[in-house]
Order: sequence, then C-alpha cells, then structure tokens
Amino acid sequence: MDTLTGRTIQALRRHIVEGRLAKGEKLGSLNELSQQFSVSRTVIREAVSALRSDGIVEARHGVGVFVGEVPQVSQDPVNYDAAEMLAPLTRLKTSFMDLLELRMAFEVHAAGLAAVRRSWAQESNIWNAARQFEASLEDETALDHLDFEFHRSIAEATNNGAFIEFFSLMSLKILPQPAFSKQLNPDLITAGYIQNTVVEHRAICEAISSGNAEIAREAMRAHLNRSHLRYRGFADGSASPLSNVADND
Repeated sequence: MDTLTGRTIQALRRHIVEGRLAKGEKLGSLNELSQQFSVSRTVIREAVSALRSDGIVEARHGVGVFVGEVPQVSQDPVNYDAAEMLAPLTRLKTSFMDLLELRMAFEVHAAGLAAVRRSWAQESNIWNAARQFEASLEDETALDHLDFEFHRSIAEATNNGAFIEFFSLMSLKILPQPAFSKQLNPDLITAGYIQNTVVEHRAICEAISSGNAEIAREAMRAHLNRSHLRYRGFADGSASPLSNVADND
C-alpha cells in the first residue's frame, strides 16, 4: 500500500540506515521531523509510532525522537510498509454507531489511565489542545484537527504503547472527518453543540489533572455518550448523518 505514512516510514528508516546513525542518537522533535520530511505532524507521528513498535525509534515525551535499534542493512526499507501489514484493521467496515461504541470503550478507559499515568508535559499537551479548540470555534477545519489532537494527547498520556498504536491506527475510523462541519450537518453541528464540546473537554482536562481515574472516566463517558445519543437521535433507524464519512474514507 503506497500511502504517505508508508512512504514516510520508509524515508525515516533510510535516514537512519544511510546516515549511519547510532543507537540513542536524536532524530529531532516531531515538529522538526515533519518539516524535514515535508509531512504533517499527524503523518510523522504515525510513522514514528510504527517504527517505535519495531524498536527502531524511541519517542521521549517533551524531549524528542531517538534512534532505538538500528535496522539491519539486509532489511530493504523500500519493501517495508507497516501500513500494508496493518491494512486489515484499516479496512474494517461497520456502522458509524458501532464504531462510536468502540470509541467509548477505548477512550473512557484511556482517560482513566491518563489521570494516573500522565507526565506534566502530557497533561500540558491535553490542556493546550483543549484551549486551542476553544480559541478556534469559527474555523471548522481547525476544530476537526484540534479535536483529534485533544483525544490523541489523552491516548499518549496513557503511556501504554498498545493504546497509542491503536489510536494511531484507528483514528480515521473512530474519529471520522469532518466531524464539525455545519454545512454538511446543519441540524447536528450547532453553536450549542460545539460550545458543549468545549465545556466537556475542560471537564475531562480537570478530571485528568485531579489524578482521579474514576472521575476522568466519567467525564469522558459523559462527553462521548452525549455524542452517541445525539447521533442516534438524528439517525433514521439505520444510519447516522456521519455514516457516509465513516464508510467512505
């Protein structure tokens, strides 16, 4: 599968091998790497996540990305594509409402883990994403990206590699885009709906900052449950207004 993420994974591997970089050598921050490889932070994050699962790189929160185990020269980076290996999961076909239930099971638990495991830097990332979302209410495109960043930062704060990998792999399914388009869903995406999202994001931030896993889980559950009920209320018995987004990515 020739995807941008797959090509970035290959480019990172080549950079390590051809640059003869040593274990422990710093590759740079996510911002620096996204600029170096001319891709978005989301793409570079997914590439780093895939290489991290193979032990090729190490991501240290607040510090940067470092070389882990240097790939063997005999491994042909041109033929290596983690996206291809993970493709069966990305081809998952199911209803939007089923995916939303999966999202609830995953993210409610992630919020609880983040409350007890997050670092100071990770907590700051969660708050920053929430504040940036609140400051961008008139920009629908920004809202989609910042909502993704908010939920991704919580997954990272679990400090559980499986949670981070799952979110990276399934994010396009459990967070369908565009989620905040008033033009596509004028009855669903209202000013009140978005403002409630701001309030709920802040409640989640405060719960995680309190260090209380149960409160954090309840705050996330309330946030996702409202969306779940609202989407189901607009469904005509079988489909949500966003089903076309979930099924046609």
